[in-house]
Amino acid sequence: MVDEGGHRMTPRIAIACPGVGLVQRGFERLFRDLFDEMRGEFAMTLFKGGGERLSDEIILPFLSRGGRAIGWMPIHRLMGRTPMHAECLTFAIAMLPHLIGGRYDIVHVIDPPLARLLFHLRRMLGLRFRLLYTEGTAMPPRDYPPCDLLHQISAATLADAVAHGHDPAHMALLPCGYRSGRFIASADRATLRARHGIAPDRFVLLSVAALNRGHKRTHHLIDEVAQIEGDPLLWLDGSLDHGDPDLPSYARARLGDRVRVTHVASDEVADLFALADVMPHAATFEAFGLAIVEAAAAGLPVVLHDAPHFRWLMPNPDCWIDMTAPGALTAQLARMASDPAERARRVMRDHARTTFDWAALRPAYADLYRSMMS
Repeated sequence: MVDEGGHRMTPRIAIACPGVGLVQRGFERLFRDLFDEMRGEFAMTLFKGGGERLSDEIILPFLSRGGRAIGWMPIHRLMGRTPMHAECLTFAIAMLPHLIGGRYDIVHVIDPPLARLLFHLRRMLGLRFRLLYTEGTAMPPRDYPPCDLLHQISAATLADAVAHGHDPAHMALLPCGYRSGRFIASADRATLRARHGIAPDRFVLLSVAALNRGHKRTHHLIDEVAQIEGDPLLWLDGSLDHGDPDLPSYARARLGDRVRVTHVASDEVADLFALADVMPHAATFEAFGLAIVEAAAAGLPVVLHDAPHFRWLMPNPDCWIDMTAPGALTAQLARMASDPAERARRVMRDHARTTFDWAALRPAYADLYRSMMS
């Protein structure tokens, strides 16, 4: 877009995600960080579900998928859809008054139902904005919502989309960013271990992921660790928002005092990275895997499934194993427990810091927004 004098305008951008302010991890944090990184360069407004009210951060009234109100007004049942669809519908309706009158040039969303709703509401109401959708769910390409530009955060999902007929010119590849300043431990390793009652030489395996059997395959991690000889400690840190509530009990039944289950605040995760020895990730797919990047950037060795996305994310064959093969993770972790050199081979600190730090990615995101103004 250009003004009457033919000069390129600075885009006015709305970033919208109902989970921001309510969910502390996942793609909600990506959008929180993205807004904080770019708000100094563009005229930006964050539409969110909770947190602090500021002049450029607007909390909208809507039916949160995990709130009490949706239990009283289960409109998703009338729609024949999920609570997430009701959440996005009510969020989109609450957002409409802010979109009327061409207040924003770009609306950036990451929730697929919200993208679909805003795309059709724009057409029905004659609204004027360009819709940018970030694909952060690893959904099949056939299910992508309509948008003006599709932002892919993984080279693997981009390749998959192209293979299924999506136009590369309609997509842009930019990975998620992480903030190095957020992951500074509050104390040294020895102090942290003493604080948590962990012996200096105990082998600690950390999983920072939602606790579920489907996507994160937490049960597989538990079962593999249960077969390791000695006294390793599995520390499971994650939410049950999209999980299986029985998994903590299952973990304790299998591992006894060899497991801890927590869901610490985001600013405390750095301490977990500092006291652990390795982070195995049992999922066989990810939309991105920000916790993996953060762990690697903190210097923690990572063990991942041998799949295209993880090969791109952490390009070190020593980090990859077949997570579907029974006993493969057990054998890998046992070797790492007994040999520090095995752990050192799987440290990807330099790659994570140079590739995914926001300082490196910020100019590319600015170019992405500006490209939508032509």
